[in-house]
Amino acid sequence: MLAAAVCAAASACAPGSGVAPAAVLPTTTTTTTAPAGSTPGPTELVVGIADHGAPRTLNPFLDGPDTGVLDLLGPAVLATGYDIDPATNEPVPDVLAEIPSVANGGIVVNDNGTMDVTVRVDPAATWADGTPMSGADLAFTIATVTDPSLPIRSDLRDRYAGIVAGSVRATGSQVTFRMKIDADVWLLFDVVLPAHEVGGGDFATDWDRELWVSGGPYVVADYQEGQYLVLERNDRYWKSDPSTGDALPSIDRLVVRFFEPGTTPDPRLLRAFETRDLDVVLTSFGAETRAGYEALASDGARITSLPGPAWEQINFQFGPSNRNPESLNRHLEYRRAVAHAIDRDRLAPQRGTTPLFSALARYAPALGSGAWERYDYDPQETASLLYSLGEDIGSDLFAGSGPRLVLTASGDSPATVALAGEVVVMLDEAGIGAELQLEGPSLFFGQTLDSGTWDVAAWKFAATPGRAGAVAFVEMFDPDGLPFVGDNFLRWGTVDSTVKDEATARYAEIVDELRRTIDPDEIDRLVAEAEELLAEQVVLLPLVVHEESGAVVWTDRVEGVGANPYQSELWDVETWRVPAG
Repeated sequence: MLAAAVCAAASACAPGSGVAPAAVLPTTTTTTTAPAGSTPGPTELVVGIADHGAPRTLNPFLDGPDTGVLDLLGPAVLATGYDIDPATNEPVPDVLAEIPSVANGGIVVNDNGTMDVTVRVDPAATWADGTPMSGADLAFTIATVTDPSLPIRSDLRDRYAGIVAGSVRATGSQVTFRMKIDADVWLLFDVVLPAHEVGGGDFATDWDRELWVSGGPYVVADYQEGQYLVLERNDRYWKSDPSTGDALPSIDRLVVRFFEPGTTPDPRLLRAFETRDLDVVLTSFGAETRAGYEALASDGARITSLPGPAWEQINFQFGPSNRNPESLNRHLEYRRAVAHAIDRDRLAPQRGTTPLFSALARYAPALGSGAWERYDYDPQETASLLYSLGEDIGSDLFAGSGPRLVLTASGDSPATVALAGEVVVMLDEAGIGAELQLEGPSLFFGQTLDSGTWDVAAWKFAATPGRAGAVAFVEMFDPDGLPFVGDNFLRWGTVDSTVKDEATARYAEIVDELRRTIDPDEIDRLVAEAEELLAEQVVLLPLVVHEESGAVVWTDRVEGVGANPYQSELWDVETWRVPAG
């Protein structure tokens, strides 16, 4: 689960040759239900994973190209400290006894900008070899992630960076430590390491093709790199069904087949599901992909999905290096004119996306205020704003006769390019002359974005869940932060910005206040105020929520599979069950 970040296109993944032939797959047992009064046989599901490709390592802590698929598989086999509730996007305890907070005593805020944190594991939590989980495991996890000699993935290392060296103490089932005030404390211990097995070896090499002892509902029984992963139920899994008291997981065996990224929709994946070689498919559902599976609904296929974390937006550059010497971005009336020229309802249907009027809604639904709803599609209002601005600056801006807007995007994301093209057409139709410039991803994300040489830019953000994600998003526009100190690629309110006023001064104060508080109510108030300022000042324009993420299943094979785009569709795999009857 990554921090709020610039999201480059996924097309950098090269198409592969597909899955392994069926002949090399392990022998499977397909018994699903037993006649009344008989003893049920072993149950098995075959799960197809698209979008990410096969992992080249089983170590989810290592930096590299495997993080997406390993994050997807993690809840089935790893000890995860928390889950993400798909309804609220907030963390809920898994192997942790509770999420630390001021209210439950897990966080004590100090006067010096630090806080003392206590984290406990659930007293029932047990590794698959029977060893109880403990505070020593939590302390070992911190030590591993913060070890500068290890190639730990950057998003994890950054999450633990605020922990004060030498402050970590493990006692029994808990660990205590001191760290700078940071809302990301809720997202520590995404994965917990078993100190008794992993400690003492070479973490970067010992656990490349082999996974340490499971702390989840399944254990790894067989792994064929690039082909499949076989998971069998963990007989020592410590959770039970709260309604029946039965031991979990309910399904005995999962065979996970990997499909390398290719065309969308992927005919290999759809065909494997259609012929029932797959019982479950985990994938993203754009309009075309969804149509292929919906055609199987009469045969018993069912799609469960929710809008994914990716959302498209455009934003304005306020720095001195703007490539468009005639840019009018400094004028609020102009930015509002652009906002009223864009019809989100017209943008959305072609790609199966939905209109977006609140950035914070992607991080925590309860925080979504619809702040951008004030900018409804209104070409007449665009014309009025342009006329008024033209009179103020002594220039005729009506009907595209004024300076042109230059919209830049990375050419490797077909969805973003299509959206940017439609935005340019809408702007032209509304009387704002516009042109589209496409760049390669290395130039756009490596130079253009950082140096601020663009005029108006389109790229997609990948939201991370909960308050921590909302805070990270707000901090990206900090007027006191510039790349590489911060992420204010727009230069809004910075020293050399064309816009530096009371709004930017207040925004900088909000960011400072957020960095000094851990109180959830205060965080909610501050991020809501920040979003209101971003919308009022038209610093950016959220446009659409990207394609949906979820699963498609054969309903006669499995039930209980739900979507969770901010974690993994396997987040509650232990509760999947065979349909009764």
